[in-house]
Amino acid sequence: MAELFNFNEIGAIERSSMKKNRIDFSKLYSRLSEKSREDSKPSHCLYCEQKHNKFCNSHSVPASFLRNIAVDGKVYTTNKILDLPLFDTEKGVNNSGTFQLICRQCDNQIFREYENYLNYKEHPTDKMIAQIALKNHMRFIGKRRFEISLYNNMKEEFSKKSARNHLLDGYIDDMLRVANLDLLEYIRDFKHCKKIIEKEWLNEHYLFYYEKLDYTVPIAFQGEVCLNFDFLGHPINDIYNKSKDYKLQTLHISIFPIESQSIIMLFTKNGNKRLRQFYKQYSSLEHKDKLSAINFIIFSLSEDVFMSKSLHDRFMENDSLKRVAGLTSIQFSEKNNISQEGLTEEFDLSKRNDIPNFLLMEN
Repeated sequence: MAELFNFNEIGAIERSSMKKNRIDFSKLYSRLSEKSREDSKPSHCLYCEQKHNKFCNSHSVPASFLRNIAVDGKVYTTNKILDLPLFDTEKGVNNSGTFQLICRQCDNQIFREYENYLNYKEHPTDKMIAQIALKNHMRFIGKRRFEISLYNNMKEEFSKKSARNHLLDGYIDDMLRVANLDLLEYIRDFKHCKKIIEKEWLNEHYLFYYEKLDYTVPIAFQGEVCLNFDFLGHPINDIYNKSKDYKLQTLHISIFPIESQSIIMLFTKNGNKRLRQFYKQYSSLEHKDKLSAINFIIFSLSEDVFMSKSLHDRFMENDSLKRVAGLTSIQFSEKNNISQEGLTEEFDLSKRNDIPNFLLMEN
């Protein structure tokens, strides 16, 4: 049986080594990251396609929403839970979940409806939903472009070493292949969303949950996740399918803390048939259980959750939360047998009430 790697299971010896070698690692990672950012830097705005020298610092979660949970201008990252010595546990609002792919004019224009909290007095429009999906796709385009450059630079760096690690080389090659396939898929989805916005198409996405809470939650999130299973354990996405013809069907989640309220949305692209049983099952849950499910999904499937620094340390130190936040789909086995084996137990939605539910808390 393949074993899933969990960041939370990095032991005391490894953590001690991380601390000891933090400076050397930071220098190496900083150098590779800087080169990778430069290599993946666009020359043209992804949206208007005009040539630019500078690009806007776009936020995956609008900065205006992040400020509602920030303390002294900063928020916690997911690493506050994992506490890995090599990574930041907090970030300033201006540097949280950012990417640079579009010009400032486009950033100011194409997201203005959904980023305005006044537009949530009623249900969000089709255009607002498409804007959220567009930015989610853009966020992953930026991530994948950077990762592809980083993996290539890592290969070049390791090729200078006298003792090559062929297992590591193979892993990087596999990650490069997946990242390139993902990039093509996100670009395709981005172009479709752009058409939705420009042509004002309706009913291209299915908003199956919209909730306005009468308090400000202490976390913020915006992104798309790839569900492995529904509430009964039936498969939704085979994340290890290597066929270029197999398309993952993603779920978009938004958690927007605003003044004295919070907006929560779940939606997917119309036509994503594999998600139908999931949202039918979801609709039958009680209110608190729905929030528990969302809370579990974002911590288990994304590293882009931002949390208020006002949260008590006892939540960050919760053992169940640490395990869920540390989950990955990286598998290790003697036969290097990549399958969905092991995912069912780890990502089981029935465990949703085992971790603190931040969506039931006020900031």
